[in-house]
Amino acid sequence: MDKNFWNKISKPIIALSPMDGYTDSSFRHICKIVNPDIIVFTEFTSADGIHHDAKKVKERFRYNQQEQPIIAQIFGKDPESFATSAKYCEEQRFAGVDINMGCPSKKVVKSEHGVALRKHHDLAFQLVEAVVKSTSLPVSVKTRLGWDNADDLIDFGKGIENAGANLITIHGRTYSEPYSCPADFDPIYRLKEALNIPVIGNGGITSLDDGYHKLNNLDGIMIGQAAIGNPWIFSDQPAPEFTDKIPLINKHAELLFSSKGTKGGSMEIRKHLLAYVKGLPNAKEYRSRLVRVTSLDEISVALSEIALEVERANIDIKLEPTYAI
Repeated sequence: MDKNFWNKISKPIIALSPMDGYTDSSFRHICKIVNPDIIVFTEFTSADGIHHDAKKVKERFRYNQQEQPIIAQIFGKDPESFATSAKYCEEQRFAGVDINMGCPSKKVVKSEHGVALRKHHDLAFQLVEAVVKSTSLPVSVKTRLGWDNADDLIDFGKGIENAGANLITIHGRTYSEPYSCPADFDPIYRLKEALNIPVIGNGGITSLDDGYHKLNNLDGIMIGQAAIGNPWIFSDQPAPEFTDKIPLINKHAELLFSSKGTKGGSMEIRKHLLAYVKGLPNAKEYRSRLVRVTSLDEISVALSEIALEVERANIDIKLEPTYAI
């Protein structure tokens, strides 16, 4: 447990963004198989739930040792709950605690959690202080450019740093901007110039090369949605052919079935399977097949059949006659 964790770790930092409903232990494990050096975060988890010892909430913090170093992400607005949660994170031997101040979910914002804290600087800083005082773990914050603009980003960042945070991650969109808007990294670069702690940029990164291109003066990048169905995004090698992806996809299914049972695992893996075949020829037909799988055998057979069909389609394309004009 080292407060200087973020300063000591090799740069640039490459991280998997915490995404509710996706970055559970199984998916984090899969991404770490592709690149053992990435940093992973838990799904965002209620500090109030941890404070009140809710078993279901604590289940979200379950992880495999292969995922280390792993950071626990918590959300809420009560300093006492944050303090209790920080102590629990230390007991569970996480590598750090991350405070979510960026989630744009309507339910979360209505409760004045997540990105709503961007409107309440004093409370945001109190939450950081409560966590810092309660644990020897490094403390970080993940937030957005702002509520509807980035005018207060530097002041907010300085306040987070002064409250004791060891790192800050900025998603390059405001709360009011939809995901269809390109992420804006320029305010993040300016923030980095104003702070002494490491700064990570996040938002709209489509590949490792794209992330490196956007790195500029930042200490690292965080990849989110582009990793769903594509954990190979964390590799510096070209993406494998679909046939070569199958062993890792099957491993993902096995991990989910092991951790969530046959029913829970089959329900959970389906959304990932739909993402794994995205972009393939006839993907719509493949999705209709994969959404009905109920066992590991069915998944393995379906993936093998799809791989054969993809291979045949590629051969047919190569054999199509060409005509001189």
